[in-house]
Amino acid sequence: MDILDTSHAVQLIIALLGGIAFLIAVLSGYGRQLFLVIIVMIPFQPLDSKYGSANMVLVYALGVATLLYGGRGSGRGKTKPPLLGAFAFLLFVYFISWSQAPRLFWGKHLTYLITLLSDVVLFYLTYTFVQKQKDIEVIFKALFISNVLVIGYCMIQLAVGYGHEAVFGIEEFSIQQNRLDQRLVGPFEAVGITAEYLVIQSMLLGFYIMKKGKWRAASMALLFMNAAVLVGTGNRGGFISAILACILFVYVFRKQLGKKGIVTAVVSFSVILASASIVMITFTDFNVLYKRLLGTEIEGVTPDSRSGWSYVVEKIADKPVLGHGARIVTPFEYTKPPRDWPKDIVDFYPHSLYLYILYTMGALGFIAYSVWAIGYWKILCAAKKLHPPPDSILSGMPELAMIIFVIFLFDQFKVEFLRYYLLDYQHYIATLFGTFAAYRKAVVTGKGTRQKGREEELQKPGAMRLLRSRGG
Repeated sequence: MDILDTSHAVQLIIALLGGIAFLIAVLSGYGRQLFLVIIVMIPFQPLDSKYGSANMVLVYALGVATLLYGGRGSGRGKTKPPLLGAFAFLLFVYFISWSQAPRLFWGKHLTYLITLLSDVVLFYLTYTFVQKQKDIEVIFKALFISNVLVIGYCMIQLAVGYGHEAVFGIEEFSIQQNRLDQRLVGPFEAVGITAEYLVIQSMLLGFYIMKKGKWRAASMALLFMNAAVLVGTGNRGGFISAILACILFVYVFRKQLGKKGIVTAVVSFSVILASASIVMITFTDFNVLYKRLLGTEIEGVTPDSRSGWSYVVEKIADKPVLGHGARIVTPFEYTKPPRDWPKDIVDFYPHSLYLYILYTMGALGFIAYSVWAIGYWKILCAAKKLHPPPDSILSGMPELAMIIFVIFLFDQFKVEFLRYYLLDYQHYIATLFGTFAAYRKAVVTGKGTRQKGREEELQKPGAMRLLRSRGG
């Protein structure tokens, strides 16, 4: 059983006190600002421990405050949030799979479930924010600010190299150490996750440039930095995902871009990627991406870096329906692994979300996640039928959400975002999906759409005569 040592106890007390102060601030009317602070902070998890992070505590505090504060006033918070049934089904399956885990790991499974529930809370917090504020663009801007901070973090990693650096000498604020195989880690503790984040953020930036055209030079510079760090991660899957994302983006938005825009987008992507690659290969030690790509070997259908897939598939067959427990526990989580470590279990990450789900939660868990994914996809399909003004940033956003979802599902073939220590990236995905799920709330009640609807009504025969008769 896990023992709460002094260091973790102090961290938890600080986080809880911060959560209480956060709750008071929200109830005092600063909820909007503090929600955006959480979004900006997502990649950075101060006071992170095996029991969660300060971010998790703040998310729960904001969730409680929203429940208390959201009931005030008439007509607010009355509509039923989406995907409640799907999330409830997932929670039910998690409890079932928990019973299949070795008793030695039950404590870890419990804390894991608490952290996962914070993802659900943040999903609905984002949905509620968009529902009330009718503003998606402000979330985009918060994510862009966060992206700039991520690039700054990676620049520090480049300067540090392979050493260890604690900010102001505080170990809890130490910079992630880079991998010794010349791969830039970033703030997410996994190069594959950092690469996926950069690809998704680049799609958001590309969409913003296409729709708004504001801050074009700054946005292009950030795209360049994202590409450079992506090359620095040396992640082959992320590189392939970036190319696929560009192809999908240009194809889906071909009408909005036009022939000139398509050529501009393709040329810009090629120049940015090529120049970023030259910089990283020439001036840094994190230059192994193309060497790894050229050296890739495939055994059957398995890449050379995924040799453990066959063993995981074999173990999935032992408990194909309910799985082996809600999460995978690895020996590196212990200073000294317990003597009674269970035999015949997978104690490493298979580097595939789909194998991870099938091993931990079995076929029932895979069905539960599929139910959620299908429900989310239906929301995006329904959103496509809405028609905001063509010049609005909301126009085309459901298509962008679909591209991101496809890229996310594709990239997760080679990594799993459900690892217990990737709560930061889970919060990022929860925010994105919550934003896109609330798209209808921003469009149907948005000023631009109402104005467009009024103009269309005025074009109908007899509309002006009716308006005059009413004194309009």
